[in-house]
Amino acid sequence: MNVPTAALEALTQRLSKLATHYDMTGQWPRDSLEHLTRAGAWTWIIPAVYGGMGLEPVSQTWAYEAVASGCMSCLLILTQRDAACELIAAGENLALREQLLPRLARHELLTSVGISQLTTSRQDGRPAMTARKDGDGYVLSGCMPWVTGATQCQIVVTGAVLPDGLQLLAVVPLDRPGVIIDPPMQLAALQSALTSEIHLKSVRIEPELLIRGPVEHVLATRSPIKPLVVATAGIGLAGAMVRLMRPLAMKTTAALMESFDDLEARYEAVRERLYGVAQSLSHEGAEVPKTQIRVAVNDLLMRCAVGLMTFAKGSGFLRQMDAQRLVREAMFFLVWSAPDDVRAGTLAKFLERPTPQPRSMDV
Repeated sequence: MNVPTAALEALTQRLSKLATHYDMTGQWPRDSLEHLTRAGAWTWIIPAVYGGMGLEPVSQTWAYEAVASGCMSCLLILTQRDAACELIAAGENLALREQLLPRLARHELLTSVGISQLTTSRQDGRPAMTARKDGDGYVLSGCMPWVTGATQCQIVVTGAVLPDGLQLLAVVPLDRPGVIIDPPMQLAALQSALTSEIHLKSVRIEPELLIRGPVEHVLATRSPIKPLVVATAGIGLAGAMVRLMRPLAMKTTAALMESFDDLEARYEAVRERLYGVAQSLSHEGAEVPKTQIRVAVNDLLMRCAVGLMTFAKGSGFLRQMDAQRLVREAMFFLVWSAPDDVRAGTLAKFLERPTPQPRSMDV
């Protein structure tokens, strides 16, 4: 099942008309999210058996690119919600899947994911989120350092580490005693996504809320398209910048127009490469060159940001202009799910140094 191209193009246009308004106000993008609802976006990744569309990797890439081209805050909200849904769908708790996924497909609930603490320890080396056995359940304590839309969600999917080092994933209802949601962070971009820290203070999780675990690596069964989500978002943003640059470039000199042509060609080449990788995901055992794709997208975004600011001139420095928002959003990709190999590759590309060799076959 696919989402019609015309519907995705219309969605991009509707979202783009509101994106800078919500960037300026920092308010939750309710009207934009209503456009997602009308487009059926909450059903895209949920399996058909639970009322969703269960989009294949290429179709999912098309859909995410369309949202990112219109509004990066909406894309962040959607992908973090989808990540939580995918973890529930891939979990071992059938009753939890049957209870939550149909309601999530109907958008009766909003969820997000708070799992970065599984790979980030506190300064003292201890896990940021811990779990201890308590009868037939577990008690969770600690911090989820990055939860998009936390104040708007009813539940969140989180991960914790037990004293023996094993990990678990669970659904946490956010109305429980001991759940503390900080005020949204003040960010350079994507403020309307309302990202907060969530703290758990001895919050008990019954076995009915356990998604998976305890196991050694609780995230080992994630969706095959997951490594491409951030790159897809970046391609959507680059496309928005290229489209905004084009009419500006056409009013300039031949030399500047030539530079725009080069940027557009780079964009088309990286986009084609991304879709080639997405297509390969339908083949069992396909390797995903996630680091190389991320580095290529990051490099493209930085070039497009410089190009857009150059063509927009003084208007690009006005916060109420689309160009200013897009340039700030491009910077987000330097920190969004950026492991050491992506950061090293991005800087090497920027400094025109040899790209560091990947440390393992999974990149």
